[in-house]
Amino acid sequence: MAALKTSRQKLMQRAKFVRIMICAVGLTACLIALVYVQLVKGSEYREKAAQNQLRDTVVSAERGMIYDANGMPLAESSNVKKVYVDGAAFRGQEEAREAVASTLAKVLEMDEKELMNKISNTDSRYILIKRRVENAQIQKILDFTGTYYERPDANGRLRKIYYSEFIGTEPDVKRYYSKPYLASGILGFTGDDGDGQEGLEVKYDSVLAGVPGRIITAKTGTYAANMPIEYKNVYDPQQGNSLVLTIDEYIQSYLENALQSAYEDTQCDSVLSIVMDVKTGAVLGMGSRGAGYYDLSDPYKIADERISLALDEIEDEEEQRQARRAARIRQWRNICISDSYEPGSVFKVFTGSALLEEGLVTMDETYTCVGSVQIAGSLYNCHRHSGHGTQDITHALMNSCNPFFITRGLRLGISGFNKYVEAFGFLERTGIDLPGEGNSVYFDTSKMIQANVASAAFGQSFQVTPIQMITAISCVANGGKLMKPYVVARQLDADGNVIAETQPTVKRQVISAETSRKMRDMMEAVVREGTGKNAYVTGYRVAGKTGTSENLGTSKYWASFACFAPANDPQVAMILVIDNPQGAHGGGAVAAPIASGILENVLQYLNVEPQYTQQELEKMEVVTKNVVGMPVGEARQTLQADGFTVKVKGDGEEVISQIPSGGQSVPQKGAIILYTSEEAKADMQEMPDLTGLTMNEATNALLSLGLNIKIAGNSLMGSELKAYSQSVEPGEQIPFGTTVTVHFKSYYGVTDGAE
Repeated sequence: MAALKTSRQKLMQRAKFVRIMICAVGLTACLIALVYVQLVKGSEYREKAAQNQLRDTVVSAERGMIYDANGMPLAESSNVKKVYVDGAAFRGQEEAREAVASTLAKVLEMDEKELMNKISNTDSRYILIKRRVENAQIQKILDFTGTYYERPDANGRLRKIYYSEFIGTEPDVKRYYSKPYLASGILGFTGDDGDGQEGLEVKYDSVLAGVPGRIITAKTGTYAANMPIEYKNVYDPQQGNSLVLTIDEYIQSYLENALQSAYEDTQCDSVLSIVMDVKTGAVLGMGSRGAGYYDLSDPYKIADERISLALDEIEDEEEQRQARRAARIRQWRNICISDSYEPGSVFKVFTGSALLEEGLVTMDETYTCVGSVQIAGSLYNCHRHSGHGTQDITHALMNSCNPFFITRGLRLGISGFNKYVEAFGFLERTGIDLPGEGNSVYFDTSKMIQANVASAAFGQSFQVTPIQMITAISCVANGGKLMKPYVVARQLDADGNVIAETQPTVKRQVISAETSRKMRDMMEAVVREGTGKNAYVTGYRVAGKTGTSENLGTSKYWASFACFAPANDPQVAMILVIDNPQGAHGGGAVAAPIASGILENVLQYLNVEPQYTQQELEKMEVVTKNVVGMPVGEARQTLQADGFTVKVKGDGEEVISQIPSGGQSVPQKGAIILYTSEEAKADMQEMPDLTGLTMNEATNALLSLGLNIKIAGNSLMGSELKAYSQSVEPGEQIPFGTTVTVHFKSYYGVTDGAE
């Protein structure tokens, strides 16, 4: 019995020990787990808790502004909002989720079904719905968040649940462009995150971007409302610096309007132009059509209607998608600096400069052109197959004679010719402060032969970029200094203080001031009576050179014109290049007239003082006298005494109004209409088609109808000029006395280069 009792006691002791051991093991496991959680996984869990209760919001900095040369804003940023929702707040709140999705979809113009799916993630405390939301839309959202719905709590009492518990807004910044198409190839645009994507926006991204701010807030573990004791740290963003450009909004507008007309009229593949200050290298205007042109506020839209229509006709969906992608990339491309073209006869300016600088040609040396020349076994034709006869270097440039520049260019030798090609900057990038600059396509200088020099001497068989060309032309104009081109004049801080300023940079002296003077005179002769006479601008001494070059291997041509003015004191230079114009394709016939219109507007805008010749003065407009209130007979005699053509409308005895009115400028011998009754003022005249008429024919046709003419073109060339465009479309009804601008150009003696 005692033995049994002892055995039972031992068994109970063992059981107690086992229980103690189990408790000890369990306690140890708990301690180990606690240590693991606290020490090993502690930081991870603390981070998750912080993520659930703290939110670190990045506040976009206000991007710096971009101004034109006159301080006009071209790109600016404005404070807007981001809209987000708290997905976790929707747990058990399906009614709220549907209401929020429906409202936000309507206000933000989003797909409701997609929005419902997006905010179904109840594990996320922050779901970004949309960035850069305008204030008007934000106000509608705030109005909605101020409303509520009711649902019972655990005690059955109705609780108001405001929609502000689900929706929140945060500061954001949006980029605006005052004129979305103007200078688009220069300005570029920003992406979804506000960073620069193209143009100056990407080139100067670090300057414009500023420093983002932060807002750190503490939230409860449930709804999106702040904790009762709010924790909030705000680190204000720092505004980016601003840019002041050399680009002048008015010059840019003149240029782009002319390019648009040229693009439509010539049906070319593309057209571009650059206007530069010859003394500093500052770019005053730069633009293109067919590429480098798009809506800055909607850069993914194909802006070119011609290209857009062609894309719509592609039936295969994948092929169309790829074509649209390529078209977008093309429209963002600034072809003024990135693409190259064959310069054609414009390059004769540099061959001539090199020859004069080296003393290999004198101003009175002559050469007889018979229409072709044989060099190293190859026959080179002149565009005038019958030849130009005997001529000096000035007339060779005026006539754009190929054989003259081929034979004289060979005097430089291969190394001598390449010396000037390099000196004028055609073998290196200019270094302009824009992204994506390309380079020329030239021969391997170590393997060049005489035939290469022969073709290059008149601008064939190699390519240069437009920015290289305008920089080199400015060098010829300004006394021989090759300048570094630039588009950013100054950088400003947030308070408007200048923190950096671009100084004009002379890269090197290429030719002497004397050679520069000779070339200016020769190029002025080209415009006065040579292949560039369609670029003549009344009152201004324009110097220039035409170029026509064939895109080898194709039936396409480049028509170009490079110029500067005034020839005796150059201020601005300009280049215009037309790729594949339909119909006429000569630089003198196609490019020069367009350049003339741009240059005239630019010179007048810059207040460059005109210098009229006696012949020009004789053809200038005169100011009319005011004869309103006079008897008809007296008014007629007064105006006829000043040389005007007078027409009377109405049966009254006294003049009640006149067109043009007193004090306005009217062409000499122009028409003035006198009205003697109100009924007569309603009479209109149909505009005739003047295309192909000479200057005298067009003038007489308009005067006979009681209309006035303003001549655009070289008014000294007489019957050689033909009308090719007019400011009023044929068939349009216009008031008597209206002044119509008619553009004239010559089709004789304006061919060059490849023609």
